[in-house]
Amino acid sequence: MKNLNLILLALVCFALPAATFGQVTVDCPDCTHAVSVYMGGGGLIAEADDADMVTWVSTCGGVTVSDELEANDDGVVSMLFTTDNGLACHSEDGSFELGPIMDGGWYWITDDMNSAVGNLVAKDILKNDTVDVTDAGNSVSTMMGRGAVYLKHDASGRVGILPNILPEPPMAPAAICGPRIPSSGKTYTSQLAVNCMLGNGGTKIRLSGSERGRATMLAPGVRLERPFGTATYSITADLWLNESGSYSTADLSAADAAAAAAIQLGWLGKTPAGTNWLDATWTASVSGVGTPVPPTEADHGVVVTDGSGSTPAGQATVTIFANASYCPATGTKHPLEVTLTAAPGTNAVYPAVRTTAGTAAERRVSFTVVCPAAAAANMGTDLVPENPFPVD
Repeated sequence: MKNLNLILLALVCFALPAATFGQVTVDCPDCTHAVSVYMGGGGLIAEADDADMVTWVSTCGGVTVSDELEANDDGVVSMLFTTDNGLACHSEDGSFELGPIMDGGWYWITDDMNSAVGNLVAKDILKNDTVDVTDAGNSVSTMMGRGAVYLKHDASGRVGILPNILPEPPMAPAAICGPRIPSSGKTYTSQLAVNCMLGNGGTKIRLSGSERGRATMLAPGVRLERPFGTATYSITADLWLNESGSYSTADLSAADAAAAAAIQLGWLGKTPAGTNWLDATWTASVSGVGTPVPPTEADHGVVVTDGSGSTPAGQATVTIFANASYCPATGTKHPLEVTLTAAPGTNAVYPAVRTTAGTAAERRVSFTVVCPAAAAANMGTDLVPENPFPVD
């Protein structure tokens, strides 16, 4: 008889899905959401989060049961809490978790006369601060859940589930390190270097030229027309910070123009003249027909000069000439692609301009030199922009 009892007990244990007798905690790493008030009968419905199976764990009265739900063709899972399946919890310490599911799932709890509906709450917000719901007096009884309160109006039997985790307002964006304008002026004569967000040391290239005599910013990938006859066309390239956050490390003890310039080093648009670019060394390559040729060879009509003698140093100038070999009056015309590469020099900014494996980070920009259209000579057009709204 003793052996028969042991066999019957073993059969009971194997019949229960992952059931554990006694107070045992079951870890559920896939569980992402929880039923905020798990009491009595009810059910839930949710959408699986990129998973075919959804794990659930129920704990009630010291007994923990776990199993899986299979998502249907629409990725939806659902289940009931009933006395028949043993999931109708009648203990105030009940908890029910499941996952992985997406936000938007919901559940219901059925009382004697009515049902209440609530959201399946994401577990990662259950540690947020909660608020006390307003006391309605003796006419309404309350039961605290996980992120919600169960309310019941005793006279009418109406029930409800009221969330008590308030949404947290978004944090104010952090101040970006860099030049600042004092309240009494209009120029950048100070900088924010503490309690601010630093950037990644990245850079951007400004490409400038003229269109029908007007200075303009050129977009990367722009198509530039060769001029006619002996005319030339020039564009400039300079290197700037990407303005994600940095400050000057120069000696700013002297409150003069040099200190103001140091504060604004590499910040495009912070000086009226816009000449405070980073120190950089420029190289270029020209390709398009056959083997790429050095850019200093005038036979293709494109010459690049590194502006090491400019003030400040570091601006490159590209001069474009007419060329009958590449742009014959009749026959095949040959466009050229010009790629400019900037290697940053020594610049007194922090974080330093980004480097990789000890080598100065390079920034590149390309544009295409094309032959002029037949009507361009009469229109006096030097530039055919590919993008009317250029960006860095």
